[in-house]
Formats: sequence, structure tokens, C-alpha cells
Amino acid sequence: MAIINRTMDASEQKESKVITVLNPVNASEVLIGPIERACTITDAKVSLLGISGAPTVFLRGLRFIAGTGGSSFSIGTSFAVTAFGTSGYLSYSLPASGSTLLNLQKGDLVVVNFGGGTGAACTTAVVEVVIQNIQDIKTWY
Repeated sequence: MAIINRTMDASEQKESKVITVLNPVNASEVLIGPIERACTITDAKVSLLGISGAPTVFLRGLRFIAGTGGSSFSIGTSFAVTAFGTSGYLSYSLPASGSTLLNLQKGDLVVVNFGGGTGAACTTAVVEVVIQNIQDIKTWY
């Protein structure tokens, strides 16, 4: 059943995609998940537990284009994440509101890359990406 997005409260127009990753290590890449419909990223937050070294997080989008293959684009910049017990969760540094880098199409994948060098690791990572639909009527495929 279709939902009329414009009649919903502003907070109801947004969805949160959350993943928990156990023992991410340097250079590991984790899919947050496929995007079901056109939307815009409005916020992203990261929490790490049991860190060692200086782990970093970087978000990027993957898009498949029929006939030409896949493409990749950066969503924000890489940044070092402190332990949750030190600073709480951290807001990921996104491009300015209105940037086309925040726009996602149906079928895109959002990927989180963990880095920081060979000595960077953590026991648990939680990454949340908040998306807002850009159409008034949204449907699931």
C-alpha cells in the first residue's frame, strides 16, 4: 500500500538504516544495504566499542548502470572515530545539505569502509544512516 509522504510529520518522513559490525578491521568493507527508492541522506552516526589504535570510517555509494557497469562515489570524508565511552556516538561529516552526493537512487548500495592502518580495530561498530524520501508517494518493490 502506498503511503502519502507529505501528510506525515517531518520525523516520520525519515528512515534509519542501522548495521552492527563485529570486529571490523582495517580495509574491511561492509554493505549497509540496498536503497529501495529515491532518497536523500540527511544524517549519519557512528559508534565504536573496544577500539585499538585510531580506526577511521568512510561512507561511499555504489551504483550499477546498465550497459556501463558499476560506479562509486564518496559520501563525505574519512574521519577518526573515538570510543563510545569517551565521546558517545559521532555524527559523520556529510557534504553540505543540497549536495548531489547525498542523493541516492533505487538500487544504490551504501558501503562503510573501515580503515586507520594495520593497528586500527574495534570489537563492535554501529553505523546509522538516516534517509528521507524525495517523493510524495513511496512504495516498496
